[in-house]
Amino acid sequence: MTTIYYIRHAQPERSADSPYTDRTYPLTDKGINDRILVTEYLRDKNIDVVLSSPFKRAVDTVAVFAEEAGLDVELIEDFRERAITDKWIGIDEFKAFARRQWDDWDYKLPSGECIREVQDRNMAALHDVLRRYEGKNIVIGGHGMALSSILIKYDKLFEYDQHVGMPMPFVAKMVFDGDVCYEVSKIDLFNPSKLPDWPNSLVTTHELGELKAYRYTVIFARYEGKWLYCRHIQRDTFETAGGGIEPGETPLEGAKRELMEETGAIHFTIRPMFDYNVTTNTGFAHGQVFLAEIQELGKLEYEMSEVRKFDTIPKQMRFPMILPVLFERMKNLLY
Repeated sequence: MTTIYYIRHAQPERSADSPYTDRTYPLTDKGINDRILVTEYLRDKNIDVVLSSPFKRAVDTVAVFAEEAGLDVELIEDFRERAITDKWIGIDEFKAFARRQWDDWDYKLPSGECIREVQDRNMAALHDVLRRYEGKNIVIGGHGMALSSILIKYDKLFEYDQHVGMPMPFVAKMVFDGDVCYEVSKIDLFNPSKLPDWPNSLVTTHELGELKAYRYTVIFARYEGKWLYCRHIQRDTFETAGGGIEPGETPLEGAKRELMEETGAIHFTIRPMFDYNVTTNTGFAHGQVFLAEIQELGKLEYEMSEVRKFDTIPKQMRFPMILPVLFERMKNLLY
């Protein structure tokens, strides 16, 4: 597992009469103050490597953390921000340009880059980093458009409004198995407790093994001819057994552990059935869905207060936008 914390830089000082170039724009006083949010966020993440675009605003946003952690900042040219043009353009002109460029990824101004070119070089640089620092926790200091060109490669709900609404600074946590990204979390450092917008989530199912790497398991369990659902001690809704795959576990090992912990299953058979992905406004994750046939239940010893048998999915269900989609796919495979 390789974890990348891509940091969009803090607020830069930019103006038409500025003596600086795009490479040398410094942070504003606000940006200098706000970068402490980056340092505080990264402090407990066991970071091994700090990388950055060579542009000053990106370097300065991660430099304080790097110094505190005793790490050098390695500059990577291809993580630089897109080139817009060789002349200053005003805010209204820039907004029109940015909207048109998002709609046409091959559009660019003279001496500038199109988004496709930005994406190609950023993705190439990212894959090189994944190869060189496999298994490490990595910080990348970068830019809004550069980050957006990466996120849209993985995130099915990432659109223009999210791009232009991205605050400075901002964190995108991306988790990889090899070069497969199986989890993304988008963290607004000014509102780090922001919750996913579950009603507008996107749930997709895939053939078994198609997604290749996984963060979660879901287990549909049958017992005495019924579907078995569990209820957490702190909730009044029912859910399938399942949860996060722990470091070093295979999806099957994680599914067996969750089934035993959350239903009390003692004797059972279990097999993987299909893959799934859930995407929200705050990120996405891949998972794998399992079918378990339980022969014997024991005592509940973990966070679940009860298990109950149902003919179908319960009316009072946790994640009502997710469970029906997964249950329908399971029924189609079984019947």
